Amino acid sequence: MKVSKSRKLFLVLNALFMLLVCLAIAVPIWMVVITSFSTNEVAAAEGFVFIPKGFDLGSYQAVFSSSGYMGAFLRSIGVTIAATALSMALTTTMAYALAQRDLVFRNFFMNAVLLTMVVDGGIIPFYMVIRQMGMIDTYAALIIPMAITTYNLILMRNFFASLPESLMESARLDGCSELGILCRIVLPISVPILAAILLFYAVGHWNRYFEVIMFINSSKKYTLQVLLRQLIFQSEGEGTFSVQVNNFKMAVMVITMLPILALYPFIQKYFISGLMLGSVKG
Repeated sequence: MKVSKSRKLFLVLNALFMLLVCLAIAVPIWMVVITSFSTNEVAAAEGFVFIPKGFDLGSYQAVFSSSGYMGAFLRSIGVTIAATALSMALTTTMAYALAQRDLVFRNFFMNAVLLTMVVDGGIIPFYMVIRQMGMIDTYAALIIPMAITTYNLILMRNFFASLPESLMESARLDGCSELGILCRIVLPISVPILAAILLFYAVGHWNRYFEVIMFINSSKKYTLQVLLRQLIFQSEGEGTFSVQVNNFKMAVMVITMLPILALYPFIQKYFISGLMLGSVKG
């Protein structure tokens, strides 16, 4: 098939644009990693290191020996796992219910869900609700209010709605319950969308820090993201570029990225297909 000149130009420009985007994302991460492994002398001379010069694990030893940062890391892991599990359970069951064509008041429920994307009560009412529910200074405030994201719910609902209705009808004729249909038939053939939504929720809960600052009063309950934020603001506010602070900060950043970087390779093959299938049918 002959490709026109305009099409070739578009492909070249598109490739160059994507290359620039990839470099804009990869270069800062590369510099953070290399700086965290650099010696104090190299970091003092160059600040951020792009080409590896020297090798030192002192910053990581300092992080791993710090009970505050490692405790925050474990708390972040626990909150992320619990929040992601709850989010996946609620999103899956609600999406399956909304995908049923014979659901009573289906359009009303869908409009109510869509309304949450354009109407926001604001921070103060949000805080008042959490306080009235007695969740201030508890990890429940970081898990329950953010359990369902409307965008993720719509993606999963669209995927479930695109599945052949004959599969569910056959199971119902055999006496299978709706929960049994969801667990035994729907979920096993929905791995792509489940993997994509799982990644969305895991990244969102892992990177969350604003809600921690707003709802958690005790500094002993802070997650790693809050401590990293404080570390960055503290070093910038002091107007200094201390080598020890810089290397330590880079090491904390690398440790913060590790869980998501470790999770992504296992679900990357399902990610694109899940998003495409979940956005086809409305």
